[in-house]
Amino acid sequence: MPDEPRPRTNPRPIPPDRNTALHPNPQPQLSLVESMGPVADSMRQLLTDFGMRPYRVFSVVVNWSGGEEGRGVEQVIQETELLPTPLVDLSRLRAPMTQGGRAEQGYYVMEEVSSQFTEDDIRTLFHVQPLPKGKIGYIEVRMDRRDGEAKRRRFTVRGVPQRRADEFDWRVNLSSQDLARLRNGQPDRPPQVH
Repeated sequence: MPDEPRPRTNPRPIPPDRNTALHPNPQPQLSLVESMGPVADSMRQLLTDFGMRPYRVFSVVVNWSGGEEGRGVEQVIQETELLPTPLVDLSRLRAPMTQGGRAEQGYYVMEEVSSQFTEDDIRTLFHVQPLPKGKIGYIEVRMDRRDGEAKRRRFTVRGVPQRRADEFDWRVNLSSQDLARLRNGQPDRPPQVH
C-alpha cells in the first residue's frame, strides 16, 4: 500500500521558501552581470583583432522559388554575421571516407555568443522558430580570408540555446548538415524543377 501524504516538515526554523530575506532579482537588467556584457564583448573583439578567432559565423536564410526546400532555385535572402565573433571549435566533427568521398558529420558547441543578444534575438538568428514556407535557415561557419576563399560548413541547432550568465554568453549546440554552399557562395545543388 502506498505511503499516505504527510504534512510538510522541516526542522529548520525558517525554510528557504518562507524566508522573506530571499527573493528573485527585482531588476535583472540592471545587475552587475548585465553591465559586464559589453566588456566581455570588447574582450572577444580583441581576440578577433589579434587573429585568434579564425572562424566567422553567419545566420543564413534562403528562399526556394518553388515554395519548398529543393524545389526551384535557391536564393540567399539574408546573411547576418554574429559579432563579436563566437568561439568555434570543430574538433568534434568527423569526416569518414565513404564511396562518395568525405562528408563531415557530427556536432559542436558554439560558445561566447554575446550575452547582449536577447532570447528572441537568439531564436531568430539560430532559426529556432519555424520560418515561412519555402524559406530555410541555417548557421554557416567559414574561415576568415587568411587562406583565401574559405570552405563553408552548414549547421542547424540541436536542443535549446542556453544563456550562461556566469560566462557572459550564450551556448548553442549545432549539428552538421549536408549541402553547404560552395566556396564562392553558390548553392551546392542545381535547381530542381518538379
